[in-house]
Amino acid sequence: MTAATAALHFLLAFMLVACLAVELALLKAPPERVPFPALAKIDALYGLSAGLLVAVGLYRAINFEKGWAYYSHSLPFLIKLGLFAAIAVASIYPTIHFFRARHGDKRVERTTIDRIRRIVHLELALVAALVVCASLAAKGIGFVT
Repeated sequence: MTAATAALHFLLAFMLVACLAVELALLKAPPERVPFPALAKIDALYGLSAGLLVAVGLYRAINFEKGWAYYSHSLPFLIKLGLFAAIAVASIYPTIHFFRARHGDKRVERTTIDRIRRIVHLELALVAALVVCASLAAKGIGFVT
């Protein structure tokens, strides 16, 4: 069961990154051609994968692997949780605009699209930092008592 849960956790993480990459690619279109209905669907999948990723990750940390007592004393793990929260907060702005554009507000300014692209770039950078923290936590680096 632990191997299946670990595999699901990794697949959800890859899905999250893939959604961000697709969003970034679609946002490169000229403002009048940005496919907001598709972006809204991809963003919904992104949100679903993020929610499931947290649920499966916490389930693993509490019930498998080294257990919650270990992870709750791991500074990189706690930073990882903070990074995930920062990513979630950053994703609010794009989600609002994707939803609005899909449901009637078809005219989105270039400056707004550029801001969304910068946010998606930031989310990807934070995901990279999160992966580093996950690796450090798994190896016991930064364990505090």
